[in-house]
Amino acid sequence: MLASEAETTTGAIAGFLRERFPALANRELTAETPLLGSGAIDSLGILELMTFLADRFGIELTDDDFDPANFDTIGHLARFVERARA
Repeated sequence: MLASEAETTTGAIAGFLRERFPALANRELTAETPLLGSGAIDSLGILELMTFLADRFGIELTDDDFDPANFDTIGHLARFVERARA
């Protein structure tokens, strides 16, 4: 994966999170920004986020993809997307 691809993926995810989740709207979001531990995203938010990822990046999701480790940080989400696209 090229650095620019990861930055684009991370940026798209961060943009969605800012728009959809008020607790993240005015925060600086980086690859290390915690998501689940911060309480900014609840279980319904996870479903919405996964739907966004599937639509935006053209990936198919399985039940195994809903592993909490994939949602730990924005960086983990970006790496998950890149693995799913490979």
